[in-house]
Amino acid sequence: MSLSGRLKTMDLPEVLQWVAVGRKTGTLSLVRDKTKVYIYFRDGSIISSSSNDPTKQLGQFLLFQGKVTESDLKRAFELHLRSRVVLGKVLVQENLVSQADIEAALKARTAEVIYDLFLWEEGHFHFSSGEYNLDRLVQIKVDINALMFEGIRRKDEWARIRSVFPGNHIVLALRAGVDLKAQNLTPLQKKLAYLLTLKKPISEIILELHGSDFLVNFELFQLYEKGIVEVLEAAPAPVEVESPAQLFNRGLELMQGGKFREAVTAFQEVLRLDPQNGWASEQIERAEAALCREYYQTVLSPAKVPCFLVPEDSLVRYNLSHEEGFIASRINGTWDVKSIVMLSPLREIEILEALNRMLKLGLIELR
Repeated sequence: MSLSGRLKTMDLPEVLQWVAVGRKTGTLSLVRDKTKVYIYFRDGSIISSSSNDPTKQLGQFLLFQGKVTESDLKRAFELHLRSRVVLGKVLVQENLVSQADIEAALKARTAEVIYDLFLWEEGHFHFSSGEYNLDRLVQIKVDINALMFEGIRRKDEWARIRSVFPGNHIVLALRAGVDLKAQNLTPLQKKLAYLLTLKKPISEIILELHGSDFLVNFELFQLYEKGIVEVLEAAPAPVEVESPAQLFNRGLELMQGGKFREAVTAFQEVLRLDPQNGWASEQIERAEAALCREYYQTVLSPAKVPCFLVPEDSLVRYNLSHEEGFIASRINGTWDVKSIVMLSPLREIEILEALNRMLKLGLIELR
């Protein structure tokens, strides 16, 4: 038996209860914008989850937890690509992370995928009965009632956070006179305190830490409630540009004409008007995959190393976005395009577009 709908009309706790009470086995898929999440059930119990969100990949999660460095992860990725051994095993074999840390991170990441869903205001869901490939899943044991309790708690907490930090464009700062040495801060909070001295908006801090919206905002909010940080300024919120009112058939025409970027815009407009349109989501994936191939074949060879042509301290003059600034911070004259893509908590197409813009501006060259 299948079930489809919108989260605005049937919220996530209701959907989870429907699956649990019916002791169903199958996959619950949820889509919002470009994010896709899958929750796997057996006899009404959650046994795993997965997501295409880059911050939910194992490597990014370990970076956020401070278990590995970017250099260590780069080395492990390269070994993974050469040996085809899964990343977690490579990290353990190279003594970069313990097996216990890998197992804990996989379970925590799997739970975080589900918790984040409780913060979705809208989206489309579909439950399909049937089996799935267990070999490709990280299995966990989850008490569905405990999970819903934590998810609802986070939703309430998120409302409190957003009442003070209305968006990730907000800039925070340490309060004058605060003695950090006298504070009992966690290692993550110490990192946050340092990043706050750089007067970065929350969106940039999230990228720097390879974290998720909720986890980073939550830690910042703890510092705010302790009187350690204050809202310095509200940087201009990103302006949401209206996409052209192109519908699905127009998008297909653009795809056939090789105009993949314009096709993405068209299909995104379809999704804005009809979030349940799975065909549009699929076409966006195809268009973005085609764009990535185009970049690799024409201007961004994976083995080439980006190098700056201008002093790094002059980049502020070029109005780089937060994402572009993050990618620029990973250009060190040693890492090639492939490594930057692997290590960044952004989607592949976003990384390549950032590098391409820097090439066009004459900020970097590939060697």
